[in-house]
Amino acid sequence: MTGKSDKTMISQYTTLTGVEEDQRLDVQNSVLGHFDRDVYDKVFKKKNCPAILDVGCGTGNMMQKMLEGIASYKLIGVDKVERQIHIAEKTHTSGRFLILDVEKEDFASLIRPVMEEESIGGFDVINCSMVVLHMQNPVGALSRLRTLLAPNGTLVVRDIDDGLQYAWPDPERRFEKLFKMLEKDVRTGDRHCGRKIYSYLTNAGFQNIQLNKIGLASTSLKNKMLLFDMAIPTFLHYYEQRHLDAPDNIQWKEDFEWFRDNIVAMKDSFGKEDFVFSAGFMNYTAE
Repeated sequence: MTGKSDKTMISQYTTLTGVEEDQRLDVQNSVLGHFDRDVYDKVFKKKNCPAILDVGCGTGNMMQKMLEGIASYKLIGVDKVERQIHIAEKTHTSGRFLILDVEKEDFASLIRPVMEEESIGGFDVINCSMVVLHMQNPVGALSRLRTLLAPNGTLVVRDIDDGLQYAWPDPERRFEKLFKMLEKDVRTGDRHCGRKIYSYLTNAGFQNIQLNKIGLASTSLKNKMLLFDMAIPTFLHYYEQRHLDAPDNIQWKEDFEWFRDNIVAMKDSFGKEDFVFSAGFMNYTAE
């Protein structure tokens, strides 16, 4: 690539706006829909007109995609990010969307009046996608969610474990370095929470816990560049923001500059026929 192209690429993946982050999440939802769509289909079809709670719903797009083909349902989506809830309300005509934080002690008491308004005694499905890794007290939050399940209801937890992540071939060890950087960066959440979720669910009182899916590799995707778009650019944004927040921190400056200078080469790797990248996604269900 020429220097001009490199600068274009770099500017594309730095200083992401909220809109661009929403677009990245849409790509994530599309890729993960390929990963575990069959699990969601099975859960939703257990009951006619299921009542669904989508925890960390964001803009609501992920759940709307999963609900395609379900004729009738009741949906409540909750997220602590006000901007995303406003987008969900404007975008989707079906469902209620609330600014609520599942980690707050009063979460259940705040959502129950809305459940009563919607004639929901308990949720048939509670979805918790890419949320547990950001929780300060996962067992407490999951315990609150268990009290909201209907009899025979199902909790679906989809999350990440970077211990299942790899890239090959990686002759310059760029991806190896990136994985080590992410492991040290607490701002991106608990990147090894996937292996802990079974224990979290057990201690929160759930039963019939199943690990349904583990690992998503580029070899299973028709367009493996989608996995690049989902997995890599957002982390460059995180490192840029960290550097901008503390410009005098030499390590953060070096991390950002290394990432900025290597993202083009990492994207080129995804374009090679013999390259494989695996993301450590995991999907659990529990009752």
